[in-house]
This record gives sequence, structure tokens and C-alpha cells, in this order.
Amino acid sequence: MFIDHFAPESSPIVPAPAPPTPHTLQTDALGWLKVAGLGIAIAISGQFSGWNYGLSTGGWGGLVVAALITGLFYLGFTQCVAELASAMPSAGGFETYCRKAFGTSAGYLVGMSVLIALAIAVGVVANFTAAYGKAVLGIGEVPLKIALFGVVLLLQLRGAREAVGATMVVGLTAVGVLLLFAACMAPFVSAQHLLPAHDHDLFPHGVSGVFASLPFALWLFLGVEQAALAAEEAADPSRTIPKALTIAVVTLLLVGLGVLFFGPAGGGTEQLRGADDPLYAALTSPFAYGKQGWLTKTIGSGALIGLVATFFSVVYTSSRQLYSLARDGYLPSSLAATNSKQAPHAALAVVVGIGILAALFPPAKAMLLVIFLLCVSYVFVLAAFVRLRLRNAALPRPYRAFGGCVTAYATAAVCLLVLWACFAQQSTGMAYALVVYALLLAHFSLIQRRKMPA
Repeated sequence: MFIDHFAPESSPIVPAPAPPTPHTLQTDALGWLKVAGLGIAIAISGQFSGWNYGLSTGGWGGLVVAALITGLFYLGFTQCVAELASAMPSAGGFETYCRKAFGTSAGYLVGMSVLIALAIAVGVVANFTAAYGKAVLGIGEVPLKIALFGVVLLLQLRGAREAVGATMVVGLTAVGVLLLFAACMAPFVSAQHLLPAHDHDLFPHGVSGVFASLPFALWLFLGVEQAALAAEEAADPSRTIPKALTIAVVTLLLVGLGVLFFGPAGGGTEQLRGADDPLYAALTSPFAYGKQGWLTKTIGSGALIGLVATFFSVVYTSSRQLYSLARDGYLPSSLAATNSKQAPHAALAVVVGIGILAALFPPAKAMLLVIFLLCVSYVFVLAAFVRLRLRNAALPRPYRAFGGCVTAYATAAVCLLVLWACFAQQSTGMAYALVVYALLLAHFSLIQRRKMPA
């Protein structure tokens, strides 16, 4: 059963500061600006690649409506996450919240779901980065991937302040590149470019097209909520996390709508719909600049920067997820080891290894699996939010989500629609995911639970 017995908590006791141990992270290392930058950097690759696949499923109009729906979803969802993170600041994030609400089995399942999704996302982003690197700079995909994995591992071993600080700068640079892209495409904007070649309709598939485009629109924001994993290393989480998450989502929504408009309207939906490097495809489209030049290479290089920002950020969040699962007894405790910089070096090594394997698979199909796995965890988190509101009112909540349970119910409804859309488009892959869930739960129930500390 997911709902396990847990003893009621007594009044919270603030512990005295303790020296670092081999299983602790840096504290008070991150302010709201760095956490917001981390959230933007995690999701920014969705602005450069992946969203354009929705042009095939829903047309330009269907994709834009889906983007507005998912933008509102993330504003509501991050409100719920912010309340939970301020009440329970932990690198475990979703796992911590669900464990508190439903017990160890649910905590394990959600934690592993997030971990697997983020680890696969590392490989997806590596593939998108390699596609841009090959198109813009002519760099071979294999050397670029080797460089990416090597550099990110070395940087993140230096600790949270250094890793997140560098990632924040790169993420904000990527936002600037997207704004520059919009400005450069503006002279070529035409309403005719938004229409399919054989069906002059902004909504060629009607309402069903909006539904089918939801997963690809979600990719514009996917992972931004994982910045809440930095709560354990943030200064004053009750103020830092809500402010940072809201700023990150609003920034991604505004920039994403700009990309959705200026990319297809300037370069044409037909040129972008199947490209792994849609921004570069828009720039070199016959409707725009038509060929490579210093401007297209500059913006293409900026796209690489954005993808690298997400790559660094996803490695950061997935390593913290793995670290937390090991620290809490779900996985071998050796994976919770940290180095002299208080960076989880064992978890980083494992995540990088999984990412290398995931990079061997095509990104288009892997995307839907990442979205499906994270949306499953979203549903559990929203259920945990409601349960803790109703059953554990005494839990200290320095920040309370706008709209409370109503917000949670509304965002859960959108999340279920996205899960349905993923199943409708790739039922075989999602069925395999359900089998993996069953195997993970069986492993935990029969083996790992007995090894957990009492």
C-alpha cells in the first residue's frame, strides 16, 4: 500500500549549526536570483528544441493554445511546490513531500520516477546540443558529447555555489539569445508562414490538435519546478523558493511565446516541424536568411549556450535527487557520499553514466517518456499537497499557495490530460514505463524496504 503509518510530528526544533559531514550539502548557498536562474536554465532547452514537434500534431494555433494552458498549469503547480518546499526544504523534493503524505512506498516510487526522467532528459538534451553543434559549428556529435559530460562533471564537483552560479549566468545568456532570435526573425514575419502547406488553417486538427500538442507545449517549461530541489541549499527557503519559481515560470512563458510566434511566422511551420534544431532551421529557411552567415552562426552558437545551461542544470537536479534517495535509505548509502566541497560526487558519477547511455536513443521518442514520468510524479505531488492540507494542518507552512486545494485540483486535471496525450501518441513506450513502475515497487517492497533505517 502507498499509505504507510507515520507518527505525528512534535513541535519543530531548530538544530544548532553543525560542521559538514560526508553526507551534507552546502546551506545558505543560494539566493532567489540563483534559484530562479537554475529553474530557467533547467527548462530553457525546451525553447530551443522539442516544442516544434507540436506543429505536426496541432498546427501553429493548436500549439500556442496548448502553450498557454501549460503555462497556467506551471504557475499553479509551482505554487503548490513552493508551499511544500518552504514547509519541508529538502534536496529530495517530490520524494520528501510524498513520503510525508503517503509513506515510504509512495516516496520511493515518486523519487525514482523523477530520477529516471531527469537522467533520460540528460541524454535528450545532449542529443539536441549535438544537433546544434553539428549544424552551426560542424563539430562531430561524439566529441561534443564527450566534452559536455566531462566538463559538467568537473564543474559540479566544485559544489553548489560554483555550479549553480555558472549555470545561472549561462541560462540568462540563453534568454538573451532567444530575444535576439525573435528580433532577427521579426522582418520576415508573415501570417502565411503559419499555415500548413496543404491545409490553410491555424487549427488543422481542431480541439484534438490542442490536446495532442500538450506534451510538446509542456516541454517549454518542463523541469522548472525542479529548482525547488535547491531548497536545502537556499537562503530562507520560504521567501526564496516561491519568488524564484514564479519569476522562472513567467520568464519562460513570455520568452516561449516569442519563440512560438517569431520562429514559425518568420521561418515557416513546414521548415520547423520536424527539425532537431528548429531555431537554426528558421534562420536558414528560404523565407528568412536562406543560408548560413555570421548572424545565423551567432544565434546558433547562442542556442548551444542555452542547451548547455539546461544540460548542466539537469545534471545538478538529478544528482541531488539520487543523493537524497540514497541518504533517506531508498538506495545504497554510498551514493550519498559528498566530497570536500560538499558535492555529491558518487551521485554525479552515476547520473553522468546514465545520461551517456540515454544519449544513444533518438530524442523525439525519449521526450514523451520524460514528460510521462514527470507528469506521474506531478499527480502524486498534487495529491500529497491536498492530503497534507487536509490531514496535517499543524505542519508549519511559512508560505501558502495561492488558491490552495482549488489550484491543486485544477492543475491535476491538466496533468491527467497530458498523461492521456502521451499514451495516445506512444502507447507502447508508456506501457513499458508502467511495467518499470511495477518492477520498482516490487523491488522496494520485497527487498529495499527491509534495509531502510527504522
